[in-house]
Amino acid sequence: MGFELYNYGKDSLRNTDNSEWIDMITCWVEKEQGYNIYIFQVIVNNQKEIENYYATITASIAVEFQTKLRKAIEKWNIYLIFECEETVDWKIKAKVEQDKYAVRKMVWDDLSEKELEDRDYLRKRLLSLSINDLEEPKEKILLYDKIAEKDLELYTILRKSNLDINKKVALYIGDGIDE
Repeated sequence: MGFELYNYGKDSLRNTDNSEWIDMITCWVEKEQGYNIYIFQVIVNNQKEIENYYATITASIAVEFQTKLRKAIEKWNIYLIFECEETVDWKIKAKVEQDKYAVRKMVWDDLSEKELEDRDYLRKRLLSLSINDLEEPKEKILLYDKIAEKDLELYTILRKSNLDINKKVALYIGDGIDE
């Protein structure tokens, strides 16, 4: 339907307690038929800013924004996306993304400056589902042949029909088959 800037979302979070991070946030709305999806985009400089602010931003969205929504579908379709040019440690990503309180959280890292500033990139990455018809490959390649190209030792071990899978694994990792 429509993806546009939603100033009310950001303005609803604005108060003296949030002055440290409020300017990092942009709020977007995707207008669907009969309901809206809200996206809070937070562009950070590094993973330290994610660690410092994600809980406070989440709580602020929950209290100041989410509680004011009327439709259940809208309350549970709020996204908080942290975008960063730098690589973010997987432990921090996991901590943020697995936090189920209030909103769905994502950490997108290793982004270019162009991606950070591109609203279409945000919309497409979050909201577009593209399924391509699978074409039949021009030539069928057996999995064994692919393995042979990459790792001849693994291929040779896998082709030994007199060994069970545990013995094949032991041979491959170098433990021998007697253990």
